[in-house]
Amino acid sequence: SFCSGADLGGMSDNNEQQILKYKEHVTKFKNCLAAIHQLKKPIVAAVNGYALAGGLGLAAACDITLAAESAQFGAPEINVGLWGMMISAPLVQTIGYKKTYELFYTGKKINSFEAKEFGLVNTIFPDSDLLEEAMQFARSLAKRNPTALSLGREAMQMIEGMDYEKSLTYLRDQVIILGETKDSKEGMTAFLKKRQPVWKGC
Repeated sequence: SFCSGADLGGMSDNNEQQILKYKEHVTKFKNCLAAIHQLKKPIVAAVNGYALAGGLGLAAACDITLAAESAQFGAPEINVGLWGMMISAPLVQTIGYKKTYELFYTGKKINSFEAKEFGLVNTIFPDSDLLEEAMQFARSLAKRNPTALSLGREAMQMIEGMDYEKSLTYLRDQVIILGETKDSKEGMTAFLKKRQPVWKGC
């Protein structure tokens, strides 16, 4: 499995130690989702097997989600009397409220083709090809300007929910900032000189 969610064993107990352990677990998961959001590099998920509950949230939180044909996605929390609280944030951001409600209310599993229709998956591969295709995609990203990827990812996150005209003003400023970086100047110089750029990450 990519991730089949939290271990429910002991969660129903009123044991104080188990309660503390559960609180620690959900705090770590919150920190994980926050770290994914704050990271200044592209994040690619390769989903094989189950991506359920927290695993569904992880798949949604990544920038690009690639899936095996046999992958299964879902938010089954409602089936055991729970609700996918924290995964609501990346899911609503990725697939919108309507589709998130559908997954949460029904608790159903969907296959990779349905997940692509939902907007949760970018590309589907045969099971045997998934890892190599994901690594190949990651290697292609590694050849890109790391400064542009970092500033671009941050800009995409900043304009979420921003007034349209304000977002244009903000993005105009980011164009100027990016254009002044050494890596961007190197990229333009390499293009004009018909050579491969040498990125420094600055």
